[in-house]
Amino acid sequence: MFAFVQLAVWIMALGTATHMSLNALAQNATCASNYTVQQGDICQTIAAEFNITISDLEAANPSINSGCTNLAIGEVLCIPGASACPSGVTYVVKDGDVCINIANMFNITLAALDASNPEIDANCDNLSIGERLCIPSPTS
Repeated sequence: MFAFVQLAVWIMALGTATHMSLNALAQNATCASNYTVQQGDICQTIAAEFNITISDLEAANPSINSGCTNLAIGEVLCIPGASACPSGVTYVVKDGDVCINIANMFNITLAALDASNPEIDANCDNLSIGERLCIPSPTS
């Protein structure tokens, strides 16, 4: 019985290591760099540190849930290279910013701002200072 348990543990460890290795290989193929989650990290600060949007971070790391509440200390995240923002324009959220003012500043609709930044909730009350938002091209 002991040998069977040892074998099962070994197989599970091998499967986990293989999964982790494949995950690392996949990340290295599409990532500009990797980042190891530290105590107190949140998606907004990680994205801001690497000059990417939260959407970029989430797209490169499908394991991150929609609220970014499942980061684990020691977890290795893929940091994508260039922003996936089609216009290439990002805006850094400042104290007092609200979505409608940001949209007006760039002559875009609130709907366009929301569509380009799916991490913004329906009430636009989850903006964080230092967060980078993708600014879509204005419509004519």
